[in-house]
Amino acid sequence: MTVPWEDGSIRIALPLTLVVFALLVLLHIVSVPLLPIDETRYLDVAWEMHLTGDLAHLTRNFDLYTHKPPLLFWLINLVWLGTGVNEFAARLVAPAFALVAVGVTGALARMFWPIDRGVGGRAALAMAGFSVFAIYGSATMFDSMLTVAVLGGIWALWRIGLGADRMIDWALFGLFLALGTYAKGPVILVHLAVPFLTLRFWAPNPPSVGAMAKGGLLSLVVGLVLVAVWLVPAVIGGTPAYREELLWTQSAARVAGGMAHDRPIWFLAALLPVLLFPWGWSLAVWPALVAAVRDSRPARLCLIWALSGLVLFSLISGKQAHYLLPEYPAMALLFARSFGMERLQIHARQYAPAALIVLGLALIGYAVGLIPASGDAGLLVPRIAVFGVALLAFVLAAISWITPGMGGFAVAGIGLVVALHALIAATGLRGGYDGRAIAARLSAAEAGGLAVTGMPYNAEFNFAARLTAPVATPADAAALTDWASAHPDGLIFGPVKALDIAPAETERYNRIEYGFWPASALTSRE
Repeated sequence: MTVPWEDGSIRIALPLTLVVFALLVLLHIVSVPLLPIDETRYLDVAWEMHLTGDLAHLTRNFDLYTHKPPLLFWLINLVWLGTGVNEFAARLVAPAFALVAVGVTGALARMFWPIDRGVGGRAALAMAGFSVFAIYGSATMFDSMLTVAVLGGIWALWRIGLGADRMIDWALFGLFLALGTYAKGPVILVHLAVPFLTLRFWAPNPPSVGAMAKGGLLSLVVGLVLVAVWLVPAVIGGTPAYREELLWTQSAARVAGGMAHDRPIWFLAALLPVLLFPWGWSLAVWPALVAAVRDSRPARLCLIWALSGLVLFSLISGKQAHYLLPEYPAMALLFARSFGMERLQIHARQYAPAALIVLGLALIGYAVGLIPASGDAGLLVPRIAVFGVALLAFVLAAISWITPGMGGFAVAGIGLVVALHALIAATGLRGGYDGRAIAARLSAAEAGGLAVTGMPYNAEFNFAARLTAPVATPADAAALTDWASAHPDGLIFGPVKALDIAPAETERYNRIEYGFWPASALTSRE
């Protein structure tokens, strides 16, 4: 049986893969609400840029925000110029880069192994089939943009490693360093520094050490000049505290620890079975991968690229699984080359369908009461929908098992994403993370003033409510009372237990029962 991705034609395979991945993105956007606190916060930053027109200084809840660079917010506002302010258009921006990454990975594979006629299609399919990449690549985050920048940097390094060693190629490398910095900051160096430093080890025709030093300096200068276009106005217009946070504190703290997402050194290594699903779930693929690295300089580059990212992020205190998205093209390229070996195509028995079977069994166990409801599991209603998704998981597992070659792996990886999204869309999970009801309440009360109490506020509702003024965040009970006195028509919201007064209304969102109190409820007690 021949599947479209293995007929050796990139003209057929790559467009088909891009269409499938685009449909996955659309499935995510229509079935999953904006997730707190990341996506809701980033849409607020873009919204406030729209309100203020300030392209240099980012704000969150109308206070200066230094944790991320501006590219995503610029692009969202650029899209809004044509569509008007709306959530759907904004949520297409970051996933568009993930789609580009799938296509560029295929093109890079063709450049690495030109005699392997089907490698481009296989590489694109490998990217699209990674379940973790499909999920995070569909989200409004920064890693898909960074992935495109890393791909560009690897492409420039490969050109240099072929013996071109022209100033234009080094300048292109600097351009992609700048793009990565605009996308997510200087973390681009974590992804590209080791491939650059080991260029003489993997390149077919590497430049001399002196040429590398000169070229690297040129790349750095080009990158710094391009970043300065935004950074200099931002620094000049900011306060001393803002400059220190932007230029030093937030990046240094992520390395040393003390910010969000501090994880143990083994965290990412422990996640590897999940991160490499489904392509790594075969005993036959790993010997083929080793053989590909041994026999191929491009594969050697990909291994260095992938391993260096894993090791460096393991050593950095602050880390998340999605920080490794820029390493996914490296693994996709390695798997694509490995699956091109005839022996692997014959012997690559996969175990990825087991994940779908486990998901289906777990859902049935929950639906019949064998698995107790706790946390978000309590939102898995109605139970008939849970049964339906379990059946879908079993069907996809069967299709994956009987489909030969890479097609079977792809069905497992993409099928898992489809099943998870179906579970969200068909049950109370979607409503549990839909903040529109709270946003409507806040929007209606904005004229009198808004304050939050009893919790940190990360601007979760500013965009959804289209707020045009900050939500006050009083530091203690006395400050909250003072705010209520100054805003007699104001509205206070927060967890229902934040105040010892019964709330006038309640709404549940993100596992928190929110209460709403008119400001007069506080002042009337005085």
